Amino acid sequence: MGLFNFRKKGVEKEGYQGDLEKTTALAALFEVAGTARDATWEKKFLADAAEASFACGDPQIIQGPDGFPYFQLQIPVPNQPFQCYVVQHMVSDFILDRGIGVVINAQKGQPDWVFTYGDLVNFAIKGEFYTASPAVQLPQQEVIQQQEEVLVGQPSEEFLPMPTRGIIRQFLEQQGIRDPKIALMSRQYGEEVLQELVTNLTPEKVGPQLFEALQTPMRWFLPRHYSMVAMDENGSFSDHFEPL
Repeated sequence: MGLFNFRKKGVEKEGYQGDLEKTTALAALFEVAGTARDATWEKKFLADAAEASFACGDPQIIQGPDGFPYFQLQIPVPNQPFQCYVVQHMVSDFILDRGIGVVINAQKGQPDWVFTYGDLVNFAIKGEFYTASPAVQLPQQEVIQQQEEVLVGQPSEEFLPMPTRGIIRQFLEQQGIRDPKIALMSRQYGEEVLQELVTNLTPEKVGPQLFEALQTPMRWFLPRHYSMVAMDENGSFSDHFEPL
């Protein structure tokens, strides 16, 4: 299997300017069978994915099997002009505001990679798609002890960008929730300090069925290492909740 070559002058059409050498590297990676794609493969992919030049699919945006929208990116046809798309520029230009993920080579039936919206939010915040989670074993049901020191405030722009807040609020309103509220809680777990996003979306407020149904979709909107809990907005944190 030979490597694709995208270095021919004039291949990219007007638009973003990406790194064609990284496109070539990704094309080679995508020739590797899925069963052989190990941690080393993943590391190489993530090192090049943000800056590589991609073409877009037709249609540009499709609905994934999870019900969420994804922008289609593809490895361009070698030595043919293409409208260039670059993930790192797309994130700041329109992805944060539109609340969409990115799927790479969906036309193959089994995509080569899928970035959720939360993965791209993490890139916007930290410059990486995935951030390691703190080494904390969270209990199934959290209980705040009476003497436990807990810091509570509001998420900063660096933790939850305003466009992302708007996207999540819009999603919740579509579920019939008109007054979602949030706070940010910092707690000590052994040697680790964990920040947890707190919502008022308790089973008592939204109903047990909707509460369960919201768990997976809410994770789609957030970086994967984020922890999220629901608390009564009229409880001890009532002064700290603010509208999403």
